[in-house]
Amino acid sequence: MKKLSHADILLFMRLRIIILILALFAFLSVSAGGLLYYHSFKKAAFQKTEADAYSKMKLLTDHLSSYLSEHIKPVKTLSGIKELKTALKDTNLESIYQANQILDNFTKSLDLEVSYLMDKNGITLCSSNRNAKDSFVGKNFSFRPYYKKAINGNPATYLALGTTSRKRGVYYSHPVYDESHGSILGVAIIKASVEFVETKLFPKSDNTLLFVDPNGVIFISNKDSFKFKLLWEITEKKIDAIENSRQFGNGPWVWTGFSKNQTDYVTDKNNTQYLFTSLNVKNYPGWKIVNLRNYKGIEKQVSEPFVRVIGPIVSFILILTGILVLILYQLGIQEITKRKKVEEELRLSEERYRHIYHKTPVMLHSIDTKGKIIRVSDHWVEVMGYKREDVIGKKLISFFTPESQKYAIDVIFPKFFSTGFCKDIPYTYAKKNGEKMDIMLSAYGVRDEKNDILRSLAVSVDVTEKNRTQKDLQLAKEKLSQYSLDLEQQVKKRTAQLEKSQDSLKNLSKNIITSQEREKALVAGELHDHLGQVLTALRIDAVWVEKYLTDIDKSAGNRAEKMCSLIDDTINDVRDMAYRLRPRVLDDLGLVDALESLLSDFEKRSNVSCVFKNDKIPKINDTLATALYRIGQEAVTNSLKHSNATTITLELKNDEEGIILVIQDNGCGFDAGNGNKVNGFGLEGMRERANLVGGKLDISSRLSEGTSICCKVKVKG
Repeated sequence: MKKLSHADILLFMRLRIIILILALFAFLSVSAGGLLYYHSFKKAAFQKTEADAYSKMKLLTDHLSSYLSEHIKPVKTLSGIKELKTALKDTNLESIYQANQILDNFTKSLDLEVSYLMDKNGITLCSSNRNAKDSFVGKNFSFRPYYKKAINGNPATYLALGTTSRKRGVYYSHPVYDESHGSILGVAIIKASVEFVETKLFPKSDNTLLFVDPNGVIFISNKDSFKFKLLWEITEKKIDAIENSRQFGNGPWVWTGFSKNQTDYVTDKNNTQYLFTSLNVKNYPGWKIVNLRNYKGIEKQVSEPFVRVIGPIVSFILILTGILVLILYQLGIQEITKRKKVEEELRLSEERYRHIYHKTPVMLHSIDTKGKIIRVSDHWVEVMGYKREDVIGKKLISFFTPESQKYAIDVIFPKFFSTGFCKDIPYTYAKKNGEKMDIMLSAYGVRDEKNDILRSLAVSVDVTEKNRTQKDLQLAKEKLSQYSLDLEQQVKKRTAQLEKSQDSLKNLSKNIITSQEREKALVAGELHDHLGQVLTALRIDAVWVEKYLTDIDKSAGNRAEKMCSLIDDTINDVRDMAYRLRPRVLDDLGLVDALESLLSDFEKRSNVSCVFKNDKIPKINDTLATALYRIGQEAVTNSLKHSNATTITLELKNDEEGIILVIQDNGCGFDAGNGNKVNGFGLEGMRERANLVGGKLDISSRLSEGTSICCKVKVKG
C-alpha cells in the first residue's frame, strides 16, 4: 500500500472537517425544514379553521335573519283584519272583545309572546296579555321606534327588551289602514320571543357567540354573563343615547373587557387572545353576529396531531442523515482521486486548445472587461502586420478607424458586456501599413461560476472585397431607382389631386347636411314655439267658446267640442313634426337620451318592441351626435317600414377605438348580394353620414334572419 504523504494527510483532515460541517448543516437543515413545515402546517390548519368558522357563521347569520323575519307577513295579515279596524274606528266593549279574540287566536296559532293593537296616539287598546300581571293595555308606547315608523306608513321590525315584561323579543309592526287605504287608523304589533332563537342557534360551547347591536350592546349570547353588556368600550355620549332609547332597559351596560388589537384578534381583561370573526345580519343594518374563539385552544388542537405524527418522521430523517454522511465520506475520497485525473486531462486539453487557437488560419482575439487585448492568433498579427508584443495589453479600439471606435464604444461594447454575445458586427481595421480592412466580427463571452463575463472570444472575417462588390451593386440600384423616381412622383401628384377633389366633395356634402340639420332645427323651433303657441291659444279660446255655447245652444257646444279635439290632434301633429325634424332632447340632454326617446316614440306608434341598450360614452361634439342619431333614426324607420320585425334592438357602446352603434331586427331580411337593396337611398344616406364623421358603416342581412347595421366611429381621446 502506498504511504500517504503529508499533503494527503492534510487533505483527508480537511475532508473530515468538511463532512462534519456538512453533517451539522444537514441536521440544521432538517430541523429548520421541520420547523418551517410545522409553521406551514399550523398556518394551513388555522386557515382551515377560519374557513370552517366563517362557513358556520354564514349559515348562522342566514338562519338568524330568517328567524327574525318570519313574522313580517303575519303582522301584515293581522293589520288587515276587519275586527281590528272596527275597534280602532268605534271603541266599544263589543269591538274590543272581537279584536281581543283575534289577537288571542294569532298569539296561540303562531306561538307568539304577545299581540296587541295601538291607536293613533300610541295607547294600547287591545292585547293578548290583557289579563296578565305585566299587561300593558292602556299604556302609551308611542316612544317606540317600531310604532313611529308604522304610524308613518312604514312597517318595521325592532329588537328590544320589553319595558313592562322585561323580556327580550322581536317586535313586528304594521299600519292599520281604513277600507279605502287612504288613512292610518292605528298600528298592529306582534312580539316574538328570542329565547327559542337563542337556544336553537346559539348552543353552549367553548366558543363565544354574540348578537350585537350597532352600538355594541350584546342582545343574544350563548353565555348568560355577556347579555346586555357592551362588547367594546364606548363613550359616555353613546351610553346616554342607549339609555334614552329605552331599547335595552335601564342599564347599567357594563363593558365586557374585550379590546381589538388587530384585525382578526381581540383580548380580554386577562390578556387572553381570541380569534375574532363578525358578519352583518341581513335586513338588520348595523347588527352583527360575533364569534370569539380561544387562540391557545385552537393552537393546541393544531399542534398535538403534528407532534404525534411528524415527530417520529423527523427522528427517522436525522438517523438517515447520519448514514448518508458516512456514505458521502467514502464518495468524497473517490471524488478527490477522480478530480486529480480530471485536472490532468484538463491541462492537456488546454494545451491542445492553445495550439488550435494560434495555428487556425482565422483572425482570432480575446479582450478583457476593459477592452484590452489579452490574446491574439498568429493569423491575426500576420494579417495586421504587427508583432505580438506590440498588440497584447493595448485596447482593441486602437486598431479601429475613428468611425468604428465610436460605434464600438457607444453601441457594441455595452450590448456585448450585457448579453455576452454579438454577431456579424461591421468594423474597419487600420493595418500597420495604413490600409483599411472591412471585417465582420462575431464574439461570445467566457463567464465565471458567478455568470460574470471574464473575457471574449472573437472571430474577425475579412469582407473588404465583398463590401466593394456590394457598393458597385448599390450604385447600379440607385441609377435604376432614379429612373423610376420621376414616374413615382407623377403618380403621387395625380393621387394628391384626386384626394383633394375627394376632400372637396366630402366637405361640400358635410356642409349640405349641416345646412339641412340647421334648417330642420329652425323649422322645428318655429313649429314648436310659434305655431304651437298659436294653436294652444286657439285651443284656450275654443274651450271658452265650448263652455259658453253649451248652455245656449247644445249643438253649437258639440261643434265647439269637436273643434277642441281637432285642435288637440293638430297640436300633437305639430309636436311630432317638430320632434322628427330636430328633437330638442338631442340638444338638451345628448345622444343617449335622444336615442332612448326615439325608440320610445317608435314603440308607441307601432306594435314593434323596441329595446335600447347603452354604455357610458365619452363626451362627443354635436356633429357626431347628430350623425349617429340620424343613422339610428333611418335604420329603425327602415326596419319598421320593410322588415316586418317584432323586435328592434338599438345598442350604443364604446371600445378602445371609439363609439359603436348597432341596430338589429328579427325581420324578413334581404339578399345582401342584391345591389339594388344594399344601395338604396336610405342606406346610402347612412353611409354618407358615417363617412363624413370618419366612421364606417357595415350592413349584414340574410333572408328570414333579420338585418344588422353597425356604425363604428373613431373618437380621439
